Amino acid sequence: MTRSLSKNRLQEFLPNNWVEFDTLLGQVFGPNTAVRSARGPAARAGVWEDGSRYYVELDVPGVAREDIGLTFEKGVLQIDIERKQAEEEQKGLHDERYYGKTTRKLGLPETIDPESISAELASGVLTVSIAKVPEAQPKRIDIK
Repeated sequence: MTRSLSKNRLQEFLPNNWVEFDTLLGQVFGPNTAVRSARGPAARAGVWEDGSRYYVELDVPGVAREDIGLTFEKGVLQIDIERKQAEEEQKGLHDERYYGKTTRKLGLPETIDPESISAELASGVLTVSIAKVPEAQPKRIDIK
């Protein structure tokens, strides 16, 4: 049983593959009007970097490790997530959780090492770590 919320009318005028635009709508207008409701659950994300790595964290509560796919191709990190609904029939009174499949795509700079991409799932948070190539890491220069 999949429930759907009201659809953002702007979606009728935009292509379905504008993931970034969908995310922007969700951030600006909030979860009740975001386009995400038409395609599946949202996976809130945070992205940051330090001197040697980039990090991506996604909130994926209730998602099993085997229901997450991670690929990197042509500079784009793609994360596929499926949150499955319980198989037994439930007589619910209220449910705000989202079920189904969703995809997050993130364009990565050329300064990353694709072989270094790793991911860990702990406490409902998927953390992806990506190393920068040595040439792109900050270098301290000593003053003589």
